[in-house]
Amino acid sequence: MRPDHARLSFLTLNQTLENLRTMTKLAMTEEDLLSQCEQGHCTAYIRLSGVQGLTQVSGEPGDEPESVWAAGVQTILNVQPVRVARSGVPVSLRLAGPVFRDIDDSFDELTRVWDALVDLKNGDLAFKPADVAALAETINGVIPEDYDLKGKEKATASAIIAILVHMSNLDVTKPYAAYESMKTAAALARVAMPSSGTIKKFFDLAAEQIVPAPAK
Repeated sequence: MRPDHARLSFLTLNQTLENLRTMTKLAMTEEDLLSQCEQGHCTAYIRLSGVQGLTQVSGEPGDEPESVWAAGVQTILNVQPVRVARSGVPVSLRLAGPVFRDIDDSFDELTRVWDALVDLKNGDLAFKPADVAALAETINGVIPEDYDLKGKEKATASAIIAILVHMSNLDVTKPYAAYESMKTAAALARVAMPSSGTIKKFFDLAAEQIVPAPAK
């Protein structure tokens, strides 16, 4: 990756494609990149200004959608509408990131998952340099080094993951389904989301720690 680009918080779409083409030696297009994001191999962001939408609700009694405005860079949770968008036609996006609420006078930023109808002409796609570098390695077939955990530590970490997965009502045998649920939670927690392949790797380890229920 270009050293000057590696120091940026976010890359533009053109900067991202320039670096991917250099690192992979492939003539990657915007659609190629967004397809990789759809599969969970990278995360797409968008810079928005003056866009209004409604927050997602938890389903708890009394929890109603709130009207909010974009307050900065947003994580795109559903990339497909961006990939198939037609010029000049707004698309419905599910976003996660900082927002202002209509009812606030203080202009305090809150982090929310929210839905908005977005004209992509009024937004700029963005990608994190670390995500771009990791995607290039994945495309080039570079296998990430295993975490340096000893056998007992690996078993302990896997057991902890198995317990947390159970507490979250996820299924260690369905890592890709869990990945979609975890993306939303990661955005709210402002935690970098690992790739779907990494989630599968650790879910497989966690599954090894589960003792089968006794036969009835």
